[in-house]
Amino acid sequence: MHGGEILGIAGVSGNGQRELAEVIAGIATPGAGHVAVDGQVVKRPSPRVLQRLGVASIPEDRIGAGLITALPLSDSMVLPRIGDRRFSRFGILNRRAIRDFASEQIAAFDIKAAGPEVRTGTLSGGNLQKALLARELAFDPLVLVVAQPTRGLDVAAREFVHRQFLDMRTRGRGVVVISEDLEELFEISDRIAVVYEGRVLAVLDTAETSVAQVGLLMAGGAAGGMAA
Repeated sequence: MHGGEILGIAGVSGNGQRELAEVIAGIATPGAGHVAVDGQVVKRPSPRVLQRLGVASIPEDRIGAGLITALPLSDSMVLPRIGDRRFSRFGILNRRAIRDFASEQIAAFDIKAAGPEVRTGTLSGGNLQKALLARELAFDPLVLVVAQPTRGLDVAAREFVHRQFLDMRTRGRGVVVISEDLEELFEISDRIAVVYEGRVLAVLDTAETSVAQVGLLMAGGAAGGMAA
């Protein structure tokens, strides 16, 4: 994908979208090919390495893999970067810095929470997604990879999430959106890659394709009109 682009990933559930997201995020190792960020091939990708290179990731499972419901919201929001000098030194947590960071993001993203020390699990689905977005976007990533970003959200929360993606695109960043909602992909994506049985069948300009064509490819139909 390119900077300043939203790339949608379409496919019927179970066709490799989750595995693709895990490879890009450094959680899984690709069986073939490689991961490159800003033209640099990553020889030994891992979540920490990809994070340092500017790749942020929001998983499909907000609770199981994204946030820890039993922890205070402030802890959940710094968990992937708890080793940063801003939040800890010599193994000692800087609780004030952690609370201040969480408070800043709560205000910036209008997260409905009683405060930074509220238990994460008390937040609604929309506010959990806002917390994940705030956590990742606070460090201005080059690329954001997000799976099922608006599943279960109300209209207002959905629009808020989409605005963050569009803002990233405007700033020249890249966004990879994995969604089973074709209407969502057509609404925000510049291009759509269709995945079927673990393979990318086609990458199509959104303005030059249709829901029907993408739906056919999702079912394993002919990949006519494939774009590079």
